[in-house]
Amino acid sequence: MKVTLKDIAEKSGYSISTVSRVLNGSGNISTEVQKQIIKIAEELSYPFSKSKIPIYSSGSLHIALVTDFREGEFYASFFYGFSVAARETNVQLSLIDVVDHEDHLIKTINDLDEQIIDGLCLFMPEMNQEDYHNLLNNIVSDLPMVSNAMIQSPVVPTITFDGYSGGHLAAEHFITKGYSSFGIVKGPFEKAESRFRYNGFKDYLAQSGYELSWETTGDFMFDSGVNAYQQYKELNNRPKAVFVTNDLMTKGFLEAAKNDGLQVPKDLALISYDNTPMCRESYPPITAVNTSFSELGKETFKVLKDIIAKKHTQNGTLSLIPVDLVERETA
Repeated sequence: MKVTLKDIAEKSGYSISTVSRVLNGSGNISTEVQKQIIKIAEELSYPFSKSKIPIYSSGSLHIALVTDFREGEFYASFFYGFSVAARETNVQLSLIDVVDHEDHLIKTINDLDEQIIDGLCLFMPEMNQEDYHNLLNNIVSDLPMVSNAMIQSPVVPTITFDGYSGGHLAAEHFITKGYSSFGIVKGPFEKAESRFRYNGFKDYLAQSGYELSWETTGDFMFDSGVNAYQQYKELNNRPKAVFVTNDLMTKGFLEAAKNDGLQVPKDLALISYDNTPMCRESYPPITAVNTSFSELGKETFKVLKDIIAKKHTQNGTLSLIPVDLVERETA
């Protein structure tokens, strides 16, 4: 049988309203009364969040990272970075895997509301603005929520990397190295993050007096990097410097170029984006725009803590985590 506030009130001897105020962290209630009610709530296995209660407000938070888990180094690096951030910021982190289906996501979040979870991190790259509105209209949970996937006009607080500056860094590095002809393998253009990386690269070239001489679109997967190289090799005037906008596509492009007899960077210079371990482990090691997933995790947890403490709005704000460039041998 499900435990209710009435059960806790009857066992503790306090009113239902007092029990409710303690477990929701509202009202001026003595420490002793709070401890008594909390002890009984725990004995009865009643789900509540200690982070809402003043005497525990400096304690550990339990955050659920909700995503449609996929194979590959990107997701492994993402989750590892968040786990590092959790250890460093006194956060208990749970990974919740959902299928890429809206109804399953809604049910999962509503189910989490019945557990001792303090906040949610959503990483659902396929969701758009309409999907977020529909999600908010159909969940009963009032758990604090932050998204780590870029959309054009955020609906919930969104924290992600500064892809536009990443594009700038790639273009600046090529120009500094003396290159004068440029290409790009961009990601799916319906994704805001792809557009930011592309526009950052293209805009910096234009500001410096250069133009893109070639561009193509991939899907952020290895095979699309291989396919992009097949298009590149058919060009009459191949650009000498190519920005491939994620690591998997870069790996595919690089391997296809090497198999075709090209020497990197002598015949072709490459810069990637994300800097997952494959960049340093490739031959030659890949120059890449570096995204720190641990820093992303720390900022995400900070915003969630601020929302819980009512120091941050739950509206659709956008926060960008700085990126930098790690120079290796491909450019």
